[in-house]
Amino acid sequence: MDHPPEDDTAARVRRARQVLAGTDVHPPADPIDFGYQEELFSPEQRIYFAALLVVLILGLLLWALVGFGVASFVFFVLALGLIAGWFLL
Repeated sequence: MDHPPEDDTAARVRRARQVLAGTDVHPPADPIDFGYQEELFSPEQRIYFAALLVVLILGLLLWALVGFGVASFVFFVLALGLIAGWFLL
């Protein structure tokens, strides 16, 4: 009586041991491309950085016009945003 599971196992072992010939292997178009995105920053990251820039400018304006006492709250919010960016990005 034949043992089909053993034949199946032997076929899987043969496929696992198969070696690709040089003509079967195709190099990537760009050898330095590791699958990363083309842009330096994603659109979400640009929005995040723009929001932090707005908070920074607002803090600097408040510091120049009113003083550091009022601007300290804005700088605290900026610090929280930077810490959040450290964890999220």
